[in-house]
Amino acid sequence: MPVSVYPKGTTIYKPEQCYNGYTTILLPRKGGFEMALIDMNGSPVHRWPMGGGRDKGGVPRARLLRDGRLLVLRGAGFEGTGRAQEYSWDGALVWEYTPPQGLLPHHDIERTADGNTLIICREVVPQELRRQACEPERREMLYSDVIQEISPEKKVVWEWHQYEHLDINRRVAVPASTHWWAGPENNTLVDWTHTNTVQALPQNKWFDAGDGRFKPGNVLMSLRQLDLLLLVDRDTKEVVWQYTGDYRGGLSGQHDSHMIEKGLPGEGSIIIFDNGASPTANLAHCGASFVLEVDPTTEEVVWAYDRREEFHSNFTSSCQRLPNGNTLILEAAHHRIFEVTPEGEIVWEHVLSQQPYIQRAYRYGYDYCDQTRALGRPEQRAVIPE
Repeated sequence: MPVSVYPKGTTIYKPEQCYNGYTTILLPRKGGFEMALIDMNGSPVHRWPMGGGRDKGGVPRARLLRDGRLLVLRGAGFEGTGRAQEYSWDGALVWEYTPPQGLLPHHDIERTADGNTLIICREVVPQELRRQACEPERREMLYSDVIQEISPEKKVVWEWHQYEHLDINRRVAVPASTHWWAGPENNTLVDWTHTNTVQALPQNKWFDAGDGRFKPGNVLMSLRQLDLLLLVDRDTKEVVWQYTGDYRGGLSGQHDSHMIEKGLPGEGSIIIFDNGASPTANLAHCGASFVLEVDPTTEEVVWAYDRREEFHSNFTSSCQRLPNGNTLILEAAHHRIFEVTPEGEIVWEHVLSQQPYIQRAYRYGYDYCDQTRALGRPEQRAVIPE
């Protein structure tokens, strides 16, 4: 049985070893919730009330942009609606895109280098393809995802339908019944791909060295239900790289896979939160999550945060390489955000004291944008456990 009473707030903080800044979290408020930046001691320094409250859905992803605006994905669950939104620093809604009926945005949103916006939308697999499925449940209903790129003028300028490129009978080895707790339309039988992360590749050393697979702008995506990462050439729409891994038996329900940007330690590597949701190849992955840093050209794991059963979140969660070489990790199932050194030492830890459930968390330096710079540098009070 898990511990029901435990310390909350910032429980560890060693300022001299951290990449100090502000961290995005989701906070409750009357009638809904708000995105917030907290300082290293856990105090909110800025808030964005989410307009429309719960009627417009939760916030599975929010990204602070360099101009101080907040890019937000709103989602009401697989039974509701969703939309992409952008808020000014002062909280005004300045841009919103709602996909057409039949497409449900979920899990991720990203602003590309040219100012467009990438989103993931769930869609129904056409009946003529569903008929090829082996299982009767999947022939009756089956969902996959389409990746859309939206211009500032709300035009779809690029899209990639997964069902057009994947074998309909490639599915996870461990099926979840349509009667399980997450609902009849959110299981490994009919929710076929369940894509949870999308990224347009940044500038990188692999392309600079002549490897065209990693051309900036090519689209990296994480298909949770298939324990699979795919990289799609934006021009040809062909899959040019894929990864299932072999660390402790390979990926299992992974999240937040992305290439580390130039200028950061580990640049060019792909960093992954490997949840260990339903491992099939190695019992060492059962009840254990890992954060993996992978060289995509050799598929070698060059760094791993692995604490066996002491670290586990079966669903959601995130990871971020920081400029000082540390890694910020959200262990969502236990409401814990923490920063580790390359040697695995925890130098900052914050346990969320309130719901709602947070799916992603990111750190931004004090000088990340003009607006964070204007906040000034807060007092940094060390927190050392006894």
